[in-house]
Amino acid sequence: MKIFKNDEIRIIVLTAFVGFGIISFGVIGYMVVEGWNFFDSLYQTVITISTVGFTEIHTISQPGRIITIFLILLAISLLTYFFSQFVTIMVEGRLNKLLRGRKMEKKISRLKDHFIICGYGKMGNQITFEFQNAKVPFVVLDKDPEVFERESATDILWLTGDASREEDLERCNIKKARGLVSVLTEDQDNVYTILTARVLNSNLRIVTRSTEYESERKLKRAGADHVISPFKIGGSRIASVMLRPSITHFLDGLSRAEEIRLTLIEIEIMENSLLEGKTIRETGIIDISESIIVGLRRKTQPMMIRPSINTELKVGDQLVLMGQLDALHQVEKLIELS
Repeated sequence: MKIFKNDEIRIIVLTAFVGFGIISFGVIGYMVVEGWNFFDSLYQTVITISTVGFTEIHTISQPGRIITIFLILLAISLLTYFFSQFVTIMVEGRLNKLLRGRKMEKKISRLKDHFIICGYGKMGNQITFEFQNAKVPFVVLDKDPEVFERESATDILWLTGDASREEDLERCNIKKARGLVSVLTEDQDNVYTILTARVLNSNLRIVTRSTEYESERKLKRAGADHVISPFKIGGSRIASVMLRPSITHFLDGLSRAEEIRLTLIEIEIMENSLLEGKTIRETGIIDISESIIVGLRRKTQPMMIRPSINTELKVGDQLVLMGQLDALHQVEKLIELS
């Protein structure tokens, strides 16, 4: 499904095509029948189509007059119709939408290492808000073009389309994406989206939600890395607020870094990193950020809580740090430079 209706594009193309065809018919006709040169034939064709009433530049023979009659009839019938449709598109703002959509698709085609959000409901809207705050590149994909009307003046990159179709995910530049979030209304739609996305990009990190408990296993089999159940999380959160209000308030503060500027980040040791083979102490991460290393996640192994500073880092290791936001940004820059 394209962003804009095919009828609109067809009208624009046909208007140009019909106009060119009528002019070509007149020019060729006058050149063949009357023996005029190209410029004289073009001039006679234009003044005939426009019906401005200028005098003919040469005397016209009987066959030439027949060509003139056809030109006038074609101009009045065909061009008037197509140009009226073209003006309607411009008046209704469709042309602006078309041009804006093309510009949007060009921006999306240049994205890499970005995220794709499939579904722009209440949950998709919140995810968009979080991604904007994190200043990460992303594109939103939804079937309903009306949900994006309010975003037309923002910097959000979005496309209208079906997330379960390969061509629409490819328009989101999925092969260069880092991750995909599927939060469509129905679990079965999320399953189809995940299956399609996994085929197009096997290295994609996929996170989805489930509305039914029995759907979680199906979503993971389809290729989801993580399945979130809003009902489980919501119920657990309510219980925590009642049983452990102070702890819950502290954790809320971590998710709202603008209040206490304390947060959690996750950093990964990439291949050829200067940190590879060094111990946590030798990296100097703790000294730079004055942060707390909450955990270390290593492939095929459970999370290590508060790892020793003598732990040697390997490629693929993921460190979870807690500290002041500004200081943790310095750590991120260190990792990028390494």
